[in-house]
Amino acid sequence: MTPQDLTHATNPHHARPLKVLIPLFKNYNTFDANGPIEIIALADRRPSIKENSFAITVCAYTPIITSIERVSIARDISLTEAIDRLEEWDIILLPGGVESEVSRIVKGWRDRTAAKDSEAFLFMTLLDRYGRERWSEGLTLTICTGSLFIGGAGLLRGRTATTHWAALGKLQRLCDESSDLKTKVVRARYVESARDEEMQLQRVITAGGVACGLDAALHLIDITVGAEISELVATRMDYSRRGPEVQENC
Repeated sequence: MTPQDLTHATNPHHARPLKVLIPLFKNYNTFDANGPIEIIALADRRPSIKENSFAITVCAYTPIITSIERVSIARDISLTEAIDRLEEWDIILLPGGVESEVSRIVKGWRDRTAAKDSEAFLFMTLLDRYGRERWSEGLTLTICTGSLFIGGAGLLRGRTATTHWAALGKLQRLCDESSDLKTKVVRARYVESARDEEMQLQRVITAGGVACGLDAALHLIDITVGAEISELVATRMDYSRRGPEVQENC
């Protein structure tokens, strides 16, 4: 076992709780975030539990962030603080949202037109630095169009990934524009890409649209806490989980 394995979130001997960071942006999708949050929370609500497996922190640009469903919630910390505390985060859980809003953030960062104190600059800097500086220890889980953020940052180069079925073409274009290494974009419930030490690429799970995040989050429980716990969570939710269901031709 390598030193990186010992520090990775999926190692059973990793210090608990695992610290999960959820970056939110204007017009994010509540189900993309709340579905996985419910699964993570249920994994910690067990009669025999001695210590929590997860601790969730929400970060955003503004103190109050509003979703596409017009639900407003308060952040725990700012994007700037999340960046300053980069080494704390074992997992980033990244929801999607309105594609135009995601594209605005990605474009502002990639074109270098966003001011350094803007949401676009700080949001993408957080994801970019986490993927590059925490490649050996961290894990990123994206839901729905959340994968467009990391695709636009070049963090899916040479990998297989998915997103909402209606945004598959957009993800492919962003990845092609971000790297000479081809990204294989497929339609799937979720896709896991293992850590790549040679290319220094982080372990990443990308999920398809909205409800696919439930299956991806249960898979996250599989690899961090155990399959027995994920099955208990699915049962408590009265949810019939599904596998990756990868379609090679999208």
